[in-house]
Amino acid sequence: MVRKQRPNANVQKQVHYSDRFYVVPQTPKTPIVGSPYEVIYNHLSYHHKVLESFIELGTAVFVIEVSEVAKVAQRLKNLGYETLSEMSAIDFLEKRGEFELFYQFLAYLPGYATKRRVRLKAVLKKGDNPPTLSHLFKSALWSEREAYDMLGIVFEGHQHLKRILMPDDWVGHPLLKSYPLKGDEHAAWYEVDKIFGKEYREIIGPEQRDSARVDEKDTFNFSKIGHEQAKGLPLEDNAQKYSFEKSLFVKDLHSKDPTELKERP
Repeated sequence: MVRKQRPNANVQKQVHYSDRFYVVPQTPKTPIVGSPYEVIYNHLSYHHKVLESFIELGTAVFVIEVSEVAKVAQRLKNLGYETLSEMSAIDFLEKRGEFELFYQFLAYLPGYATKRRVRLKAVLKKGDNPPTLSHLFKSALWSEREAYDMLGIVFEGHQHLKRILMPDDWVGHPLLKSYPLKGDEHAAWYEVDKIFGKEYREIIGPEQRDSARVDEKDTFNFSKIGHEQAKGLPLEDNAQKYSFEKSLFVKDLHSKDPTELKERP
């Protein structure tokens, strides 16, 4: 018997695995004190409130208040962490009513070989707006636009905060966990409405947005090793036409009867 999901069920409340599946253990965390990053911690904690600190995968992680993000980022830049290599957020809206912002900083100074990477983390409550870092790091101009586009986070002070991946008139934010995997009603009709108009919905029908669909025999939309040929032609097994059939370890790539060489020819 197949159990049907209620239409209004919140996907973030569902359990997607149970004990019979392998659960990846948490990454080990070690103390900052006694490590090369201790001097960085001392500089930050003297001027700012550090809620939590630890080392994870060779990176120093500092959890701070979201109101302190810009000030701490400025201090890190003064300490030599002049590159903001990444920033984004994780959606915990349903579980905790918040986003988890993270910023990854990198230092290239010669004396920083043992303390190159620092990550800031801050909790962002739903509806709050974090400060922009675009005046400190040029990369934030793009990464903050992506976070706005994908998650709907508005960064105060950003000089050009607009969508960067989705069209300007797109409805919703695709990286929210509550956003349907195949898109919502607006996504299903977006190109039809944009190109032809809403009056053509019944004639054309909704878009097919099944990202998991793969048809290895569909030569119009897909290709496969051993089936390379002009787009849209009837499926043929043309592997022997190609020079790579005489590669070092594989005699041919014939999909019906592949042969492995036991020794070098």
